[in-house]
Amino acid sequence: MLRQGFAGPRLLPIFCAKPLPVSRNSKDKEAAYGYAESGMGKGYKLHAIADELIAQPDSEGYLTGDGGYDSNRLYDLAREKSIQLIALRRYRKAKGLGHRPNSPHRLRALSLQETPMGQGLLASRNNIETMFAQLTNPGCGLSPLPNWVRSGFRVEMWVRGKMIIYNLWRQKANSNAA
Repeated sequence: MLRQGFAGPRLLPIFCAKPLPVSRNSKDKEAAYGYAESGMGKGYKLHAIADELIAQPDSEGYLTGDGGYDSNRLYDLAREKSIQLIALRRYRKAKGLGHRPNSPHRLRALSLQETPMGQGLLASRNNIETMFAQLTNPGCGLSPLPNWVRSGFRVEMWVRGKMIIYNLWRQKANSNAA
């Protein structure tokens, strides 16, 4: 976490999502269709931070996310907790803001993105993007779910195990570098 002065706003944990795809022919009743790396896909998503974490009572500050979090509902939820969400626009090439009313908190975030401060906050997302890339690349990393990992409980246990292995791998890499 980055604090700006003693009483100023702070940068909250950055959040992002990682698709965990399964076969389109999978019989897994808990897997859902949604956005994946290459369009629509079936599977699960690992969220690095979620709605429940935004609702923590002491969460004042700035929170950045990718285009998957560009939602009026999330902007309003974040603002209720004194958080300014700044998410990349979901449709960056769109000419306008759409036909539906926009949250004033979303409009503020879009104007903040044009400032050096907002651009700096979005640039800080590189850390989580790097973490997800590192989680995916090693042989022990997050990749498409194995055939035996079906149902929410198994997916959760598999991801927890992969996170433990990833952290051990990083510790070993950091100790070898020192």
